[in-house]
Amino acid sequence: MLLEVVVAVFALTQLVYFVGNCALATLLVCRSDAVVDDRTLERVVAEAAEHDRERPLARPDGGSGSGITSPPSGTERPADGSQPGAASDCRLPASAVRRIRVLVPIYRERPAVLEETLDNIAAQRYPTANVTVSVIYEPDDPTVSAVREAVAARRSNLAVEFVAVDRAALAADRSPGDWTFRGTGVPQTKAAALTYAFTTLSFAADDVVTVFDSDTQVPLDTFELAAAGLVEYDIVQAKQTARNVGDGLLPLLESMGIAAWSDLIYANSADGPYQLLGKAYFVPAGVLYDLDRWQLDAVTEDMALGVAAHERGCTLGVMDRYVQDLCPADLKAWVNQKRRWVRGPYRHLLTPGWSGLERGRFWAGTVLTQLLSVTNVLGLPVGLAVLWLTLTGSSGAVVPAALLPLVLFNGVVWCYYGWQSYRAAWEAVGFESRWAKLRYSLLSNPLAQALYATLWAVPVCLALIDAVRGVAPTFDVTPKE
Repeated sequence: MLLEVVVAVFALTQLVYFVGNCALATLLVCRSDAVVDDRTLERVVAEAAEHDRERPLARPDGGSGSGITSPPSGTERPADGSQPGAASDCRLPASAVRRIRVLVPIYRERPAVLEETLDNIAAQRYPTANVTVSVIYEPDDPTVSAVREAVAARRSNLAVEFVAVDRAALAADRSPGDWTFRGTGVPQTKAAALTYAFTTLSFAADDVVTVFDSDTQVPLDTFELAAAGLVEYDIVQAKQTARNVGDGLLPLLESMGIAAWSDLIYANSADGPYQLLGKAYFVPAGVLYDLDRWQLDAVTEDMALGVAAHERGCTLGVMDRYVQDLCPADLKAWVNQKRRWVRGPYRHLLTPGWSGLERGRFWAGTVLTQLLSVTNVLGLPVGLAVLWLTLTGSSGAVVPAALLPLVLFNGVVWCYYGWQSYRAAWEAVGFESRWAKLRYSLLSNPLAQALYATLWAVPVCLALIDAVRGVAPTFDVTPKE
């Protein structure tokens, strides 16, 4: 009797895997053309060179009609008088250099974490004179004084300003009904902080806005690649991984899991409907004005902004670079963070006006991946049990012949995804040595990754319960150690 139950559960879970893998296969096998990489930069450089060859030479007397163009709107000339794009380590032509405004919302952050992020921004292969960082904080944050002192003590040419959120002023900016509020006043969310800073600071339409968390690190050519990508796309987004792989098994597994998801599934969803990943997305201020900024009461403001941008026809380019942040090493903090994240797609699942293809692509990249994690709760142990019985031959032919094609298909997809996960992680995570890379690869093996995927069933189920009960999601700050 027990054997029959095991086989029945195995057959059911394999069927669910088959449906989910069929949907995922449409994303895995069709690589998106919306890739921003070194070839994008080469095209921008070549087009600028071609434009320079075609324009008339400057007249010796310096009169009008010389063909000399002024710098782009919002671009300031460095103090030494050099051209914005003339930095020896910046490959962009001067015409493609734009002012980049980095918004960094903080709350109860450690100064050292923010300092690392500012150092990373200052080290970018991009003219520092064209970068401004706005650190946005809540007036009741007890850690702001220490953060401001630490930033003031830094020796850097990077312009950093602090912006205190005035929620009363933000509420007055919106008439009733413009946003959905729960309770009274403006919710204390990341979206509210970003909206306030964007509303009160001076942004030219050509300025490029990007959002960083206090722990965000990006490759040193990210800013110049983003500027090059914005020549072709309305929004540019980096992929994602975790960088604190030495803090425990959970961050290590997440570094591969998130890298694989963003490379194999997210990057192939750029045709939309797409979401943004909360950090290291680059968008011109003019586009944000058209989208009417962020949705104040959205706990997953990146999801809401991405869906709104897709509905307005904004194109998304995905950079072949990985933003690195800190993954919670504590299980409770990890579950709380993911519980908030996985609820993001729920309010958009039945968005009107999408085609069947668009809705299917959105569901495949969100709900079905969650379903596969929940299925693992039964599918993984039952699958291992059936494998053991089959290898030992203690019960004869355990798997029905009719089920073998499904099992084979699921196995092929799992192996392919596992190999591509290694490829993405090796590219995303920096290794100090070959031994470190080997140790990482052994620890983050396919079985460990399957267990990590199964762990997602906890925040997924909690989020589903919250949604069914109508519990409003709350914005909780994830500890950064």
